[in-house]
Amino acid sequence: MKAFLLCDDCHVDAVVSLCQSHGMGIEIQSFFDPELPKENPQSILDHRQAISSIPLRSLHGPFADLCPGSFDIMVRSVARHRFDYACDVARELGASHVVLHHGYVPGTSAGHNWLSRSRVFWEDFLRSAPPDIHFHLENMLEHDPELIVDLVGALNSPVLDVCLDIGHAHCNGRVPVVKWIERLGQRIGYVHLHDNDGESDEHLGLGLGTIPIHEVCEALRSYAPNAIWALETSAPGLEQSIKCLEDNGFLGSATKPNSYGRG
Repeated sequence: MKAFLLCDDCHVDAVVSLCQSHGMGIEIQSFFDPELPKENPQSILDHRQAISSIPLRSLHGPFADLCPGSFDIMVRSVARHRFDYACDVARELGASHVVLHHGYVPGTSAGHNWLSRSRVFWEDFLRSAPPDIHFHLENMLEHDPELIVDLVGALNSPVLDVCLDIGHAHCNGRVPVVKWIERLGQRIGYVHLHDNDGESDEHLGLGLGTIPIHEVCEALRSYAPNAIWALETSAPGLEQSIKCLEDNGFLGSATKPNSYGRG
């Protein structure tokens, strides 16, 4: 893996100390809610101060009801507005990575039509996006990796790749998580690690669900050796999951944030 982060589960103060003690980066998730800066005008400043000692920073952008490949131009416009907001917040926080969802809901649109519209959307977005931010498109509800393979392949951008969420692949997919990894390969630039029972998106600690964690991590190390790994369990499950990875030898190769820097 290239580096290791902890997702803050919207509890930044509680997770910062863990990042510091383990020498890890952080993924800020509170700003998935685009109304937060309006409801709390101090939110960006508070987060910036909280993470000041952590050099490697990522931001999870808004995703609720956003569909960049929608047939409706107004829906696409809203998605663009929210993603521009994510870029603005990322720059305010000094985050060099942004996780966004591609928004496809199976059965709502013919795949080839959605892909064509989505490609135009992302090409336009990337032309005006900050050049020092790397974007990672996350799988969510789709049943297999083919749609995201097609989208990322069509865009062929050096600043956009896949965020493989192994929990989503496990509970929403129809092929094993390892098969996702083998198919996506080095298109995977970022990984969300958490566990579930295969039925719902529980964000359990690693080893507490039915995902074959050891097999998945071995596959990631083999097929996507340069991916960033981010633990996305609920906050109480982070320490247990760190220990799980340490005990199985999956943390020794991670580059420390202070030597990785931004980019």
